[in-house]
Amino acid sequence: MNAAAIKKTELINKISLIPEQKLEEVSDFIDFIIVRSKKILSETGTLEGIWKDKGFEKIQDLEAEIIEVRKEIGDAILRRRV
Repeated sequence: MNAAAIKKTELINKISLIPEQKLEEVSDFIDFIIVRSKKILSETGTLEGIWKDKGFEKIQDLEAEIIEVRKEIGDAILRRRV
């Protein structure tokens, strides 16, 4: 059995120990986790627009700036190795 299946079985066993009057609360919490997980998955589905309005649009030659920053970082890494 894989780790996820084992964990689910453990949870089922624990749920069987919960008093009847608390089962609705547990169900609501599980529903909350499911909804939150779906929301996180849908938000992380694309990276489009994550840098919008962060100031990069003000840089005249973004490609040249990226090349320069990469060079500086590479030089800094090489200096550390020495």
